Amino acid sequence: MSNSKNKIRKGWEYRLIYRNGRRRANRHFVLYYIKNNLGYSRFGISVSRKLGGAVKRNRIKRIIREIVRLREDARSMGVDMIIVARGGMIGVNFKEANEVFGTLIKYMEH
Repeated sequence: MSNSKNKIRKGWEYRLIYRNGRRRANRHFVLYYIKNNLGYSRFGISVSRKLGGAVKRNRIKRIIREIVRLREDARSMGVDMIIVARGGMIGVNFKEANEVFGTLIKYMEH
């Protein structure tokens, strides 16, 4: 996800996706997504302070960024997606988080 064209940065883009997008959730993530016409997906990450201090939140963000980087299926869907971490992400290893994320995007309607 290091490529800046794949990132959602503007507040109005987040608001648009939250308001008009679809939603999928489990105990680890909430995904808000909306179809785009770019041919590639863009991602935003949100981790609340409720999940812990900066070290814990940054670890969760690093895990999410690595998941997105490795999942070609998510990057080629052509959607704008906001990934919101939930309390279930605290202490989760990469492998488990990747599997849970995969089950969520598998059933996304687009």
